[in-house]
Amino acid sequence: MSEPSVLERLRLSGSGGAALRVRFIGVLAFQVLLIVVFTALNPRFIGWDNAQSILFTAAILAMAAAGQTLVVLTGNLDLSVGSIMGLCAYVVFDVTSQAPWLAGLTVPFAVALGAVLGLVNGLLVTYLKIPSMVATLGTLSVYRGLVSFYANAMEVTSGELPQWMRTLATVRWLGLSSYVWIAVLVVVLVGLALSLLPWGRKLYALGSNARAAYYYGLNENGILVGAYVAAGGIAGFVGLLLGAQVGNINSLLASGIEMQVLAAVVIGGVSIWGGSGSVYGAALGAIVLATINNGLVLLGVQEFYRLLIQGLAIVAAVAVDALVQKRVLTATRRRVILEVAA
Repeated sequence: MSEPSVLERLRLSGSGGAALRVRFIGVLAFQVLLIVVFTALNPRFIGWDNAQSILFTAAILAMAAAGQTLVVLTGNLDLSVGSIMGLCAYVVFDVTSQAPWLAGLTVPFAVALGAVLGLVNGLLVTYLKIPSMVATLGTLSVYRGLVSFYANAMEVTSGELPQWMRTLATVRWLGLSSYVWIAVLVVVLVGLALSLLPWGRKLYALGSNARAAYYYGLNENGILVGAYVAAGGIAGFVGLLLGAQVGNINSLLASGIEMQVLAAVVIGGVSIWGGSGSVYGAALGAIVLATINNGLVLLGVQEFYRLLIQGLAIVAAVAVDALVQKRVLTATRRRVILEVAA
């Protein structure tokens, strides 16, 4: 194989930042437009109580989207995130209900279990070379089957949850749910990891151009497995929070949430082809999605149409992403021509 071309080096270095900033601003403007439209159609939408409801819903989605962003940046997907959340929540809460002395280890237990499940995903994609969509679609079913087998049609009731988790699900800090502040912390930590750690920059490089990343000496398998492990750990943690919020936990917890998480990531401007986007955009995408769902519920729109609109939003976001990618590649080629001509 030949060395990477000038074009590949430019793509590896992350060109197109200006286009991504424009996309983020566009998503932010769309959020403002949603607020204006829904308020005009139903004045109750702009109330503080409803705003808190939107942020509470978006918090869970934003944290899960933060983990998904790590995988999508590499040009891959994780469709098993909902099953990881459900499995971790049920197993951890069931174990701690039977062994209360483990209640203080609830979070590390869930994160570790989620990381192991993420590791399985990563190994399937890297070493067995199974396409990520196929591999994680398979583990989606496997993990859901495991929690169903483990649960045996039983529930973990709210009274069996650790007291501190029940309190955390209801307490408010500075007028907002604790989940909102936890989501801010998770998103910021992931954002700092992506911008400051060499591993974070390698995720972008791998997603931008795997071939060029290889020639630069990057360990593709290690980077990708790390992304899946981190995403799994985050999903395990988020599953705990969702379980504490729901109260009575069964084997169907978080079923179907993977599509909402993917929608938030794509709507937020993270390229489905990898290499560009930010966790802050994904968090904004979660808020946009929560706003759409909340506004449509207030307007009395049936669930079928809400799902239809969510699907159309994903298609529109991917279409915009394709246009941005095309424009960035065209601009990069022009830079190469000018560089060669000079």
